Amino acid sequence: MNDLVKFLSQGYPILLFTKLFLGAVAVFFGIIVWSKTKKVSMILFVLGVFLLYISILTDALTYFGFINTKFFTIGHLPVLSLIFESVPIVFFIASFCVFLRERIF
Repeated sequence: MNDLVKFLSQGYPILLFTKLFLGAVAVFFGIIVWSKTKKVSMILFVLGVFLLYISILTDALTYFGFINTKFFTIGHLPVLSLIFESVPIVFFIASFCVFLRERIF
């Protein structure tokens, strides 16, 4: 019991499990939207959600020690973590740009 209190007192596991749960809900709705849409902007947005959930999963696996994302670093910057955190945002940006292009033209 004492280890559980110590584990939960750090706060990060609770945040991580919350992100995992909400990410799973977002991916569930993303799968539904994926099958109903034909717009490129929505497909890119859903891909961003999927990649964001993969990023959360890699954070969880790294936190619990199942994988090591720090084996490839430049200086003290873990490159894999940077990629996993940045690529979903790139897809969101692309989605918004394509959405604006669909509306304007």
